[in-house]
Amino acid sequence: MIAATILAIFILMGGGSMFGDLMSNYIEDPIKATIAEQERREMALDAQDELKDAIKNLNKRSSKDIKQLNELVENYESTPQEFDQLLADAFARRGQEVEEIWKRRSVMLTHIKADEWASIISSAKAEAAEGKK
Repeated sequence: MIAATILAIFILMGGGSMFGDLMSNYIEDPIKATIAEQERREMALDAQDELKDAIKNLNKRSSKDIKQLNELVENYESTPQEFDQLLADAFARRGQEVEEIWKRRSVMLTHIKADEWASIISSAKAEAAEGKK
């Protein structure tokens, strides 16, 4: 039971890294290149900055949660209640953080048309793939 819970938290903490990577590192230039209207482009970029901050906060907090989990695993005296509390707190925070990310993403997308978004994502994926070579 505890092993399954630990596996679930690692999956939750590590999930979505490709989305986070695209949003944090590769989306800005495609937004600039794709959205012709200056005002909409600037609003989309401002919203993208806020989304990037939300993703950065999730990643930072996830790292702290993993460190705390490792400390519990390494501590011979750890109790099931300590694991339960850490996991409950982490899951609750993760839910709030994911909700914040989707809220910020929605705000950003109000300034981007569907066809622009398809082009932006395609360009960001290509840029990310090129960066990994």
